[in-house]
Amino acid sequence: MVDAGLSRVVPSNLYPLVLGFLRDNQLSEVANKFAKATGATKQDANASSLLDIYSFWLNWSASSEGCSQSIREQQQ
Repeated sequence: MVDAGLSRVVPSNLYPLVLGFLRDNQLSEVANKFAKATGATKQDANASSLLDIYSFWLNWSASSEGCSQSIREQQQ
């Protein structure tokens, strides 16, 4: 089941984070093209980084797989 809060998230919510990631990694030419193509602006200084979000997703995904595996084992 999808969390109700996640249903309001759209890809463009990540644009400022992607732009920040590109700039943080000295990819300024790509960052400028990305900003122009998407209209992305500088990310909020208090926002999580793209890497933090990805790490959270990896951990959540791994724990979900563990739960799914546990449920499958119980059903056998």
